Parts: sequence; C-alpha cells; structure tokens
Amino acid sequence: MHVHTEGKEALVPARRKSGMRGGWVMLAGVLLTSACARQAVSTETSLPGAAMPSAGAAPGTLGAASGRGAVETFLAAVRNQDLQAMSGLWGNSKGLARDQLKRDELEKRLVIMQCLMQHDKFVFAEERPRLQAGGKQEHVVTLTKGPQSATTTIATVSGPGGRWLVEDVDVTKLREFCR
Repeated sequence: MHVHTEGKEALVPARRKSGMRGGWVMLAGVLLTSACARQAVSTETSLPGAAMPSAGAAPGTLGAASGRGAVETFLAAVRNQDLQAMSGLWGNSKGLARDQLKRDELEKRLVIMQCLMQHDKFVFAEERPRLQAGGKQEHVVTLTKGPQSATTTIATVSGPGGRWLVEDVDVTKLREFCR
C-alpha cells in the first residue's frame, strides 16, 4: 500500500476564526467522535456501518473481479466521497489496508486520496494495463475535474481470494485537483 503524498501538509486548509460557541460545538463533536474511535488496528472486514464496496458483487465481497474493475469501482467511490467503499478496495497482496493500518491513519490516507482524486469523469488512457513484476497491473487513467485534466497511474494487485485491490496511486500529478 503506497500513496505518494509528498507535501501533504499543504493539503490542510487554514482554519478560519470562529466565535467561542462554534469552538465549543466543534470540541464537543471531536470528543464524541474520539470517544467512539478505535485505537487498535482493526481486524474486521468492514468499518462499522459500512456498505460493501464492489458494485455488482455479492454482499460481503471485497475488492473486484479484475484490476480494471478495482480501478473503476475505486474511482466511483472517490467520486461519491465514499470512504467506506474506498477502504474495501485499497490494499496489497496481503489484504485490505483497513486490516493493516490503525483506523486514524487509514482515514487520513483515504481523505487525502479522495481529495486528490476527486473528478467529474475519468477514462482509461490505455486500453490494457501495463503488466508489472509480481502480477501487478498498472492502469493509466485520465481524470477530469472541471477544466482540469491529469493523467496518472493506478496500480492494482491480486489480494487474498483472488480479488483485485488498488495498491498504489501516483497522486503527484493530481495536486491541482485538491484546491
């Protein structure tokens, strides 16, 4: 599981000044949320309340039947701002990232990817994936958001049970999308 996130600190928006009342409401929300958050690495196959991600797949199915299907479903989840669905498609040959990372780290990475990959439409720039060592596939995808377009690569890998997962997204070419 890799995400190229150099300069991600620039992604944090400047906080606006707000009245004291707004600060208390925000503090209460943070405390309530953190009281419910898990601190250990999750061993569950889904986050609480999560809908399963694979469109057209049987309920409980994670990943996708093909590398291209993993990219298509992952990008649909990004467009729908569905972090739960994204987490059911992102991982490596060992399994889902959500089973290998602490929940807060997983959520941070998913939010960064979601911001950088937000798009109005996408197309595969090359019909077939580039085959990589270890059976990985690299898909060249052009994302369009408003008047902006950028071409990047999304690597997929076969995970446990032969289901395909998005393993690596080169987000370095997508920085302008998160403004």
